[in-house]
Parts: sequence; structure tokens; C-alpha cells
Amino acid sequence: MQLAQDGFGPLYHRLFRVRIAGADTDPARLITWMCRDFKHFVPSEVVDIHTGDLRDHGLDVADELLVEMPGPWNGPVKVVRREPDRLQLVTLRGHMEAGQIQFRAREEDGLLVFEIELWACPGNRLVHFLYSHLRVAKEIQLNMWVRFCLAAAKASGGRPVGGVHICTRRLPPPGSTPVRPLPAAAPRAADTVGGAARPGADGDTGTGRHRARLRRGNGR
Repeated sequence: MQLAQDGFGPLYHRLFRVRIAGADTDPARLITWMCRDFKHFVPSEVVDIHTGDLRDHGLDVADELLVEMPGPWNGPVKVVRREPDRLQLVTLRGHMEAGQIQFRAREEDGLLVFEIELWACPGNRLVHFLYSHLRVAKEIQLNMWVRFCLAAAKASGGRPVGGVHICTRRLPPPGSTPVRPLPAAAPRAADTVGGAARPGADGDTGTGRHRARLRRGNGR
């Protein structure tokens, strides 16, 4: 495994959240669908998913996936946790990042809430440069997970309420200082641009918050 402490540079904590109205499925069913057909939720024109032979219920602990993207961005990951309402992956050697990612769903105030939470450092010096200075890797990741959230909303049979909320924190390297968890409440959006998300006004120096709106109700 390639954990955050194996990476290079600062630790990035990102939370993607979409609140869904009118869903005709529950959290467990949505996560089950995602585990059975993970490929359905990613932007197929730029991302491909490779897995081994899966069981009937889909991804489970110890299963491995390869997220294949254009350029040097291939991302091998391994399932380390599978519960009815969540799936957690950890990066493997060769991934552009070092850390973990969790997908989860729950019901809240009559809505279905789907979240993707990442804790990761750049996997090496090149990725650190591309992520922190050129922002190339950051924008690739941003687009992928925003569209994943919108695909989850579409798969649920509902519609996003207020777009996709994103909260980003740039933190000291792992082990240097304690990290405070994000509040449970959904972050407010600071910047909105039609159909695309952009960094918050404070960039990566603290907490960047923005919102991506759905184009014409199309989740893919």
C-alpha cells in the first residue's frame, strides 16, 4: 500500500458532497450499485476502470482496481473497507497520490446524501509539482469526482440540490501536526461557475470551497 506518509509534500483533504432530492433508491442500494458497476460512475471518455473477477455483490475487501487515465495518471487502488453505506480504498504503489478515499451515502433531512472524501499527498515530486504549481493533476481529479457525484445522483433517480459542494484543505505533511476534522454540516459554496467548478478565492492555502452546477440536468 502507498499511504499518505509515503507521499511527498502537503496533505490534501477534499470532500465532495451532493444532496439529492427525489431519489428512488436508498443509501445501501446506491453503494451496492457502485460496487457492482464502478465503471458506470466515472467519465468514460477520459477514464477506464479495470478489475479482476468480482463476486456477485461487487467490490469487496482485498479487491484491486486500476483507474486508467490519459498520461502518467494511472491509479491502482485496493478495497480496505466495504459496508452497506460505504466503500473505502487505499492507493497502491505507482498511484499518482498516496492516501485513501471513501465513498459513502446516507439519508439526511429527507434527502439522499452522497459523499467522496479523500486524504492524500502527491505520490512523488513530479505529481507535487503538477498538483501544487501547474494544477494539472488537481483539475483532472476535480473533474472526475464532481462527475462521479453527478452520476451517483442520476443513478439514484433523483436530482442534485444546489450542485456539488466541495471543500478542500491543504494541510502540513502527515505526522507533523494534529489535523482537525471537517464539520459535519455541508460547506457553503463560495464560488460558482456554470457547469464547472473552480478553486475558492483563498486557493490552496487554507480551505477552498466552491460548487459545480449540473448542466441541463444531465448527470454524466
